[in-house]
Amino acid sequence: MAVVIAAPAMAQDTAPAETSAETAAPEDAIVVTGSRLRGVTPFNSPDPIAVIDPNIASKEGKFDLASTLQSSPIAAGSTQITAAISSNFVTDGGPGAQTINLRGLGPNRTLVLLNGRRAGPAGTRGGVSAFDLNVLPQSIAESVEILKTGASSVYGSDAVAGVVNIKTKTSTNGLELNGTVSAPFGGGGEEYRINAIWGKTFSRGHILVAGDYTKVKELKRGDRAYLACPEAYTFREDGSRADLIDPRTGQFKCEDLRWGHAWTYNLIDNLQLDGPGGPNSGLNTSPTGATVLMQFQYPGEVLGVPTYGAPAYPGDFGMPAGWFPTGYDSASLAIQNSYHPFQADQTLIPETDLYTAFVDGAFEISDSVELFGEFLFNRRETYQNGWRQFWNFGYTGDLYGTGTPATSWAAGWQGLNLISPTAITDQFDSSQRVDYYRGVAGARGDFGGTGNWRWEVYGQYSKSIGKYRQQQALQDAYDTGYFQTASCVGTVTPVSGKQCVDMRWLDPNFLAGDLTQAEKDFYFSWEEGKTVYTQKSGEATLTGDLFKLPAGAVQVALGATIRQDRINDVPGEITRAGNAWGASTSGITAGKSMTKEAFGEINVPVLADKPFFQNLTLSAAARITSVKSTRASDGFSDSDNGNWTYKLGANWALNDTVRLRASYGTSFRAPALFEQFLADETSFPRQTDIDPCVNWAANLAAGRITQRIADNCSADGIPNNHPGGGATATATSRGGIGLLDAETSTALVVGGVLTPKFGFLPDTTINIAVDYFDIKVKGQITQLGGRNIIFGCYDSDNFPADPLCDLFTRGQTGAPNNINEVRDQYVNIASQRNSGIDLNVNIRHDLGRLGRLSFTADMTWQTKDIFQLLPTSPVEDDLGEVGSPQWVGDFRMTWAANSGTTLFYGMNVIGGTSNVQEFVDRNGDVCVNSALRGRYCPVLTTKAVFYHNASITQEVGDRFEITLGVSNLFNTRPPRVSTLNGGTISMIGPVVAASQYGFSGRRGFINVKSKF
Repeated sequence: MAVVIAAPAMAQDTAPAETSAETAAPEDAIVVTGSRLRGVTPFNSPDPIAVIDPNIASKEGKFDLASTLQSSPIAAGSTQITAAISSNFVTDGGPGAQTINLRGLGPNRTLVLLNGRRAGPAGTRGGVSAFDLNVLPQSIAESVEILKTGASSVYGSDAVAGVVNIKTKTSTNGLELNGTVSAPFGGGGEEYRINAIWGKTFSRGHILVAGDYTKVKELKRGDRAYLACPEAYTFREDGSRADLIDPRTGQFKCEDLRWGHAWTYNLIDNLQLDGPGGPNSGLNTSPTGATVLMQFQYPGEVLGVPTYGAPAYPGDFGMPAGWFPTGYDSASLAIQNSYHPFQADQTLIPETDLYTAFVDGAFEISDSVELFGEFLFNRRETYQNGWRQFWNFGYTGDLYGTGTPATSWAAGWQGLNLISPTAITDQFDSSQRVDYYRGVAGARGDFGGTGNWRWEVYGQYSKSIGKYRQQQALQDAYDTGYFQTASCVGTVTPVSGKQCVDMRWLDPNFLAGDLTQAEKDFYFSWEEGKTVYTQKSGEATLTGDLFKLPAGAVQVALGATIRQDRINDVPGEITRAGNAWGASTSGITAGKSMTKEAFGEINVPVLADKPFFQNLTLSAAARITSVKSTRASDGFSDSDNGNWTYKLGANWALNDTVRLRASYGTSFRAPALFEQFLADETSFPRQTDIDPCVNWAANLAAGRITQRIADNCSADGIPNNHPGGGATATATSRGGIGLLDAETSTALVVGGVLTPKFGFLPDTTINIAVDYFDIKVKGQITQLGGRNIIFGCYDSDNFPADPLCDLFTRGQTGAPNNINEVRDQYVNIASQRNSGIDLNVNIRHDLGRLGRLSFTADMTWQTKDIFQLLPTSPVEDDLGEVGSPQWVGDFRMTWAANSGTTLFYGMNVIGGTSNVQEFVDRNGDVCVNSALRGRYCPVLTTKAVFYHNASITQEVGDRFEITLGVSNLFNTRPPRVSTLNGGTISMIGPVVAASQYGFSGRRGFINVKSKF
């Protein structure tokens, strides 16, 4: 208790019911995660193992594996891919997927097992490589074991950060029915679950059949006030609020993406035309001479800023009545439209339906041979409501003096100008349906007689079939309005084959998203893609006692495995045809790999029952792997990766009270199929986001770029005031087949377990486990990204001969200094390291007639969380920043009365975070001088966040159990930081986009179980 009280109150989110394996697992466990030897238990394992009980997790209000695992302290120190994160950001596995990421090293570096066997991945789009936690409902899980260190020598590729082993129920006798309702008090995000399990155990085996249905209702941004309008949330140095005030509402201005504007680019100066004042008089479309956004004053509102008068001379700017210039000073910036009802309807947690069927069985055909098998089917259906901007370009006036008519949809707009209307639409929804199949069949047994040798052989097959639909804006429909000079009615678009409709590009209602059905049908279309991922594997193992030493038997395990993985992702027809406007285009991602492995383990008891050596055991494991990858199109081997890994471990029990343990080993991750075979995907980044030569003189003076970058930009002929405007660049991503090696890593764990006994605390069990971990990943597979490629080139002392300079080109029509194309493929270049300390405290006390009292505390302190993209690039330290808190903790207390009543109280804590240093590194100061906003200081820190959960469980007779509870008892909201944070913190609306924090608020739940 003193250890817990002394822990810093710095915080976490919702952590699961995680108990120490040092106390939770029985001594006679046949197999423990992290070893294939029967003699290895959590007590003599050199590695720390946590055991999560789903029954305890449900008392916290966590009824799915994703929330249970992702909130455990070993995972909560980093942002996880939840359904909300995957539905709002581009992540591997596609929208709606949920994965587990240990130690912040990425889901692809955490191996997930199902009953000790590698579980095949599931999801949509090309980036499928990790296990989707939606596949298995928590109702079918008996327990979850987490190995907290790398283990590729035991399990092969991907076991870099650790291993999660989900064990399903097998010993059920009779029928179990279970129903759950979990509903936020604020509405939206409700969860409903019903499941049934029937099982039968008999003398020679068992059979279990289970079914589960889960329904999750959508949670929209507008369902919670704290998720809606993203205010800037900035302050002056005197502490007063610095946000702009929108005079239409009297409230702080919303700061989301702008909508409904006509961007105007005056051409008089650009074309060197003369106005009434003489040569180059500098007549512009704004009071300040800058590009201006024109905004319409809709009925019922008063913008309160001046507008332009009538044109005073030929070529002077003019616009229809009701339009006002905005964004040129603080007053006009304050009334810019930047939060729309479509944005309030944006999906945060998607509508989800999960259907699951599971069968497990085993039968002894003789005293020495047992047959076993499993079958799992899961269907996931998810839907996301989305919105987006869309725009076009035209011009006003006789641009070149040749009598060419102005753009037809710009009637009423006068002068010589480029004009770009930017509208908003809700025609950007998406949906997914993923069918997952998994089957296992095998046999195991011994060789009869009195020998201690056992064998097992099994085959496994899994298949994920993901269909994903997306609403797309059509490029050929966009092209009909691009500098359109006459009606297009009567023509047919060349790719989509649609009858052309004249879009009302400068109609204020159109810009506000009020499109006619004809306009929607013409400009937008649904497309459907399909991702199929198949995994086949077989494995044979042999375990037994090699010989005996004075301290015990030397145990060994030998085995071999073979596995084939295959992916085939076919994007929708619109994407493949390059007809998706404003979106990436991509081709078919297809390929396969064949993995062959041989492995061995040994466990040697060195000393036993000696002074200071109650037990000393040494262990070792090794694995050799060969991976061949093949393009699906030609059938030839394009990549051949070989690897071998090892692990050394020691477990030393001094006495009944003190046990020390340590392990050191290597792990690896073979390149994922999508990292090798990803077909070309194109995206369109803004010039200012990727090019360090934009306004390089001003950026040098402000300290945003180095002198070397400025010198290289100058040497490349880039003007010091290059604006970087106009058309976006084209960035092409592709796989690295034939160029990628397996990632390698090392993992060190040193720790100990204390089990003190005190005479004044009879009937009390105390366990304290402390472990230091340090995991390093080298040659990490990643994409550099367009920005890093270009920055790396101009920051090189070998410019322009640096190889990075060959990966992009400059020179666009009309803008020769703009970036034209960037080529970005997967490479082995990055490195990553995570280290820290895990602490687990478990106290149990027998109260006699009053029942049993237990207290558990799990905490993780991170001491390093660093990432380096290039060997020459600076090390990025995320420790203590939003999404990577330095400290997380989970505390639970349970009182189980003999009357059948159980009271539970838990507290999940997320430590405070700060992005101040990152902001200063980027901007040179913690506060910002803005010409339009004045001097303001963003909020870049979060305080420790506490989530409290409580429940009461009552047994009713021998057949029923009812649990009532509330999670997030005090309705704690996600932390709020400044939306104007310089890109240092990812946001969803006004709150941070980090999985540690709950979005739905206070939630009540009821769970009813029955047995027959």
